[in-house]
Amino acid sequence: MKPIRSILAGLPIWLAALPAVAQTTASLIALEGYGNLETAGVVVTISGDSDRDASLQVEWRRSGEAAYRLAHPGVRFDATHFAGSLFGLAPGSAHELRVTLADPDGVSGAAVQLGSFATRADVLVEPTLRTLYVRPDGNDGNDGLTPASAVRTIQRGADLAQAGDVVAVADGVYRESVTVPRSGTALQPIVFRGLGDAVLLDGGDAAIAQGVSWIAMANGVHRRTLGFATGHVSSDQGRLYRYGSLAELQALAAGAPGGYFFDGSDLYLKFADASTPAARTLHVARFDSGFVLDGRSHVRIENFAIRHFGSGDYGKGVYLRFSSDCIVRNNRMHEIGAAGVWVKGGARHRIEDNAFSDSSIPGWPWELTKGSSAENNGVVFTDNPGRGHIVRRNQFSGTFNGIGPCGGSIGPDGITTEVDVYRNRFRDHNDDALEPEGYCANLRLFENAIRDSHMAFAVAPAAPGPTFLVRNTALDTGSTRTSQVDGYGASALKINSGYPTPIGPLLLYHNTFYTRAPATDSILLLDPGASTWLRSRNNIIAGTRYALEKINPIALDLDHDLLHSSDPARFVRWQGVAYASLLALQVGAGAEANGRSGAPQLVAPDAGDFRPAASSPAIDGGVVIAGINDGFAGAAPDIGAVERDDAALLFADSFE
Repeated sequence: MKPIRSILAGLPIWLAALPAVAQTTASLIALEGYGNLETAGVVVTISGDSDRDASLQVEWRRSGEAAYRLAHPGVRFDATHFAGSLFGLAPGSAHELRVTLADPDGVSGAAVQLGSFATRADVLVEPTLRTLYVRPDGNDGNDGLTPASAVRTIQRGADLAQAGDVVAVADGVYRESVTVPRSGTALQPIVFRGLGDAVLLDGGDAAIAQGVSWIAMANGVHRRTLGFATGHVSSDQGRLYRYGSLAELQALAAGAPGGYFFDGSDLYLKFADASTPAARTLHVARFDSGFVLDGRSHVRIENFAIRHFGSGDYGKGVYLRFSSDCIVRNNRMHEIGAAGVWVKGGARHRIEDNAFSDSSIPGWPWELTKGSSAENNGVVFTDNPGRGHIVRRNQFSGTFNGIGPCGGSIGPDGITTEVDVYRNRFRDHNDDALEPEGYCANLRLFENAIRDSHMAFAVAPAAPGPTFLVRNTALDTGSTRTSQVDGYGASALKINSGYPTPIGPLLLYHNTFYTRAPATDSILLLDPGASTWLRSRNNIIAGTRYALEKINPIALDLDHDLLHSSDPARFVRWQGVAYASLLALQVGAGAEANGRSGAPQLVAPDAGDFRPAASSPAIDGGVVIAGINDGFAGAAPDIGAVERDDAALLFADSFE
């Protein structure tokens, strides 16, 4: 195994950028700690160190404790910054930091600096001012202060709401888009709350949903003049594909359940089973977004079913635009144009315990879906990504991508984004379950469970880094139509892109990448795409073709992983050279000096139990990584996402 320092020193992209100058000592300039709920980021600014051979030790302790604990070392991600991440912290608690800078060329000034930070409290503050009631049989002329004087629309409730109010919405269908006009406060938020299990915020046209007349045309096409613009149509059979012309609609290349074409005035429909609109329940979007929070803070949206939005190209269930400290929780969002939750700017949002789903998309050809109106996400961050957002405990199924947790540019609050994505469940994505592409800096993706997706993690490109992938599971990557029918190579990790931006440092620790899809590599690293380096430790990497196929010249630092291919004729292919065994890989590529090979022997992955069986070669095969696996049973950490003796990390496989 090559030491990481030698790998970094040999990176072509870095060598090209460094002039031939005398080596300089490093100086420690600044230290910042940034706390989320269960994690924290550490950002250290240095100067000097022209040869970039300095290193950073990170330690932390909870306030009041005597001893510091060793954390994961800081990761260099540009000329003057290191980033570190702390895991397993207690919410709502104060912590102290100690960082130590080292450089073979010497350190100028103090080598040690102290700092502090606090994690945020994991609480839901309940407003105490008033309850405003919304009912389908209410009247917007009422004051909303009692169920008997309820208002009729959620928008009227929003217009009346002040900091400290709960807008309590009764069961029913509310066909509207809600713009929240004011903010709450940290101690008195504004809460929009569905009171039952059937509170439906619906962006579809009511008359069409109830049934209207259509004009029959040739080739099974039906037409109706709308009187409003739309960019999203679905039926009781599922989402309809959006075609760009009447001729394309007639051809119906995407297949079932059907499609539509809107020419700016008339809507044309065609169903794959030759049924008529009269035989279907149709949902034609006439509103673009469900809830819109523009420049708001301390607003909570919970327990709604949000569906059928997308009158334009970017339909959203909840739009958080330059807002902060908002919570979107326990909602069910489905059949939405572009994204269930769309985040642009702001800070410290929590998106948790929601269910995001879509239909039809997993059955459509990838080349037709990519770049179309159906290239959607459950949650997406765009442009300025903001800082400190948390996306956790959600479930995603059927959308083209699951989560896009990175925006396109650095935010105003710091050089790192400090976004946490954890304990989410993903299923049936025809592209990427997690798509950290764009400006990703100190991004943490951990304890997520993925299955039946084309790609598990697409970091193409995730820059400037680092990106931490810790204790995730990806089961049966490559089982989708994209992989098996359309012929695109699947992978638990995608690094190839058409962008010149280099992917930042990637750290893969304790993941289980296990696919049983036919003729599928567990990890396939393709060209093109500029890359820096990837460090892999304690991962299960098991496929039915190659365990690992490396085509991209990215610098890899691999060790203590468990590799396996169920194809007896294949094991690893590295820069055009096939290695039939672990020993051949160690000798030929200098990788996995302490790795293991063999079938992973997991207890019950289909049921979400990824623990290694007692006879698995993963048992005690890992290496200790400070701040990542400090607590383990046995002689050494087990390889993979779950320790055999740690039932707390079992990933349930149930979907609503």
